[in-house]
Amino acid sequence: MLRILIFIVSAIIGASVFTYFLSMPGRLEAVAFGQRFDIQNGAAALLVLFSVAIIVGATSFLIYLYGVPAKMKRRAEAARQARGVAALVRGFEAAAAGDASGVQHQARIAARSLDDPSHTRLLLAQAAQLSGDEKTAREAFTAMLEAPDSEFLGLKGLYAQAMRTGDKGLARSYAERAFRLRSNAAWAFESVVELGLERGAWGETREAIRIARKNGLVAEDKAKRGEAALLAADAYATEAAGDTAAALSEADAALKLAPGFAPAAALAARLYAAAGKKGKAARILETAFAEDPHPALAEAHYDLYTEDSAEKRAEQMSRLAERRSETREAQVLLAKRAILLGDHAAAIAALEPLLVERATARDCALMAEAVAGAYGEEGGEALARPWLKRAATAPRDPLPGAEGSFHFTREGWARIVREYMEHGRLAPLPLEDAPPGIAQHELKLLTAPPSVEPSPEESPAPETSVSAEPVIDEKTEADHEREIDAARKVS
Repeated sequence: MLRILIFIVSAIIGASVFTYFLSMPGRLEAVAFGQRFDIQNGAAALLVLFSVAIIVGATSFLIYLYGVPAKMKRRAEAARQARGVAALVRGFEAAAAGDASGVQHQARIAARSLDDPSHTRLLLAQAAQLSGDEKTAREAFTAMLEAPDSEFLGLKGLYAQAMRTGDKGLARSYAERAFRLRSNAAWAFESVVELGLERGAWGETREAIRIARKNGLVAEDKAKRGEAALLAADAYATEAAGDTAAALSEADAALKLAPGFAPAAALAARLYAAAGKKGKAARILETAFAEDPHPALAEAHYDLYTEDSAEKRAEQMSRLAERRSETREAQVLLAKRAILLGDHAAAIAALEPLLVERATARDCALMAEAVAGAYGEEGGEALARPWLKRAATAPRDPLPGAEGSFHFTREGWARIVREYMEHGRLAPLPLEDAPPGIAQHELKLLTAPPSVEPSPEESPAPETSVSAEPVIDEKTEADHEREIDAARKVS
């Protein structure tokens, strides 16, 4: 309908223009080529317009004819490029399916159809890899480094080859170059971090994490945890080299990123205490304990006040326990405090629920000390002996640094960095459930006061019933002393 309307309007306008020119008054007289012309002005104008239209049309037609060969060539080139692109797509599909012959066939088609060889090198490399020709694949990947568009893919292929052959030094150089090219590439970042951790390059790895955080490749909290763990690892290495000032500076930097990171807090507190800044050391440990109550923090905090009175030490232990009173470590602190003050009954009461939940070597050793002090010469050592035996065989706390030391090997620190960066903990969760604790009734028997033995004249005939009194092995006094000393060391 719209087209009919446009045609009618155009016809009306054309007829109006034609009528207007024909109705123009006057005539035009001219002499050209010895001929005299006498024509009406309107007809002359129409003749001029018609001549111009013919000239324009003829010119356009000639230009079109002149450009036909170029157009045909461009169409043929476009069709050839389309065949090459289609061959690339089908070749990558064949590579994904593991069809080596299909990849090689499509690679040949793509190479014939595409002028730029950089477009087909990746496909040729994959075809060579699938057929087991690593040398050709390496040559193709190396050739890809010459073109900026394919350099990154070439580096990735060369990195994968180097890792397969076990040449981690070469692999690291390719990964670092790829990360410099594209700092938002996850595989390059992860490779740089992993290879850096394996060789203990804490500073370089930290710089890679910083760049990744800046580019949004790593979450802010994850990056901070990773940097904190790497700073702590570097601090321990620096301290071992004798530079305590630099070690303290790195430990402080780690705590600014992660105030609850126990290895950094323990080191910083120890160095500050050595410099005479016991108050600052205590604040660092208390802040870290509030974030993550690690056993080593409580041990380091206790070491700060070894020269003070028992009442002062007990006060500081209570202060630290209040930071996270609901945790297991806080209850252990309260039990140690009670033992320190001689309130062994309170220590036993604090330890009992912990032992019901999970009986570790440390907790059993503390209970041995508590029951030995509670009953003294009336049989305390006899009650302590079963607890000492349990402490010798009970599982120790698997948490890294639970013994109070964070001087790990390079591999140990690499594991710490990975785990803390990813999950905010020092070690992965155990695959099995924690060992069960001691049954309540058994616990009562083991902590019950010793019964008074009757005189030989009053002794009843032996019965087969089970007595609540623990069995006492015949050992020398020196054996007993060694067991108690071992228990104190564990606790």
